[in-house]
Amino acid sequence: MKLIEINAFTKANILKKFSLPYNDLTNVRIDSIEKFQTLGLPTRKSELFSKTGIRAIYEKEYLEEQVSGFYTELKSTDNYRIVFRKGFYSPFQSNLPKGITIKFDKEPTLDKLSSNPFYYLSGALNKNFYEIKVEKGFHVETPLEIIYLDDLYKSQTHMYITLKLEENSRLNLYEKVLINAETFFNHTLNVVLEKDSKLVHVHEQKSQDNTHIINTYNYTQNENSSSKIYSYQDGANLAIALWNVDLAGENANVDFTALQLPTNKQKLNTLVNIQHNAPNTTSNQLIKQIINDEAKGLVDAKVIAGHNAPGTKANQLCNSLLLSKKASAQSYVKPQLKIFIDELEASHGATVGSLSEEELYYLMSRGITKENARLMLIDAFKKDAYERFPTWAKEDLDEYQ
Repeated sequence: MKLIEINAFTKANILKKFSLPYNDLTNVRIDSIEKFQTLGLPTRKSELFSKTGIRAIYEKEYLEEQVSGFYTELKSTDNYRIVFRKGFYSPFQSNLPKGITIKFDKEPTLDKLSSNPFYYLSGALNKNFYEIKVEKGFHVETPLEIIYLDDLYKSQTHMYITLKLEENSRLNLYEKVLINAETFFNHTLNVVLEKDSKLVHVHEQKSQDNTHIINTYNYTQNENSSSKIYSYQDGANLAIALWNVDLAGENANVDFTALQLPTNKQKLNTLVNIQHNAPNTTSNQLIKQIINDEAKGLVDAKVIAGHNAPGTKANQLCNSLLLSKKASAQSYVKPQLKIFIDELEASHGATVGSLSEEELYYLMSRGITKENARLMLIDAFKKDAYERFPTWAKEDLDEYQ
């Protein structure tokens, strides 16, 4: 089935075609289908998706049925793990400490005001709603890995997960999107941080060049909660990561760091929407992209300081480096501030450039080869973003690079 065909089917036919269970959650699925069909697939006029290259997935034929796929070997680790294969929880490959639980979510919350149709598609077509909960006061330093595996040719997987950190809990989350076939992976992760909770979240996407991936993240942060988010994108024909952060409680704060490395003909997109909706909230963004060959990279970063958010502090910086001289290599950078209050501190900026010929010449004059000089300048460009990643994630990323 093509995604574009879903709009033409009745709700009953969609439930049947995708073999979705009839249970207490059927109404949630039907609401999601209705919202998806009302919004429709994005066009070039869509403000959110206009430059993302999203139309590349519309005409692709994907299997309707989600099956478990093949067993995928994972290297051993000392980390805790939650593994999903083709959208299904795999308990035999998972291990959890006592303070973290996973269960079927029988009361999922659906945001009916979203303008993202793929969010509703994940709410409609997932096989199981899941809830992951970190218990009140539970602190764990050992990272929890959430791993998504998909290795079935021309399949599509839709997931809808809610992660809840109860009051005064701590979690290091290492999320890995490992897609190894010509598939469409559409995933929503809702994150709720209750009072005084802290989350370090690393999102790592390393997939084959022929995959299509859309990840939607919806954060709700309550009083005194703190999040540090790190996004690493390297792989997939088309990948879109949408980050929505609602700083809903006083003194909530978020640090967001992203590193995008598109090559060949890849299209990698990072869309960030941070809303300050309470007093004395803080946000910091640093986004870097390095674009090579005929690749395209997009950064659309927005900060909104609402009427109820005096004392807001917001900083935003987006830097792009073009390594290719091919006309098809493109960088789109769109930082935005929307301010509805007087009492705040805010800054934003963006740069797009290429390697400095003067710096290359200087290094080469010191006996360094041109290729090594290029690598040194590239490493220097990404260093301030990459060095922010936690040590337990960089060990894995260093091996990959």
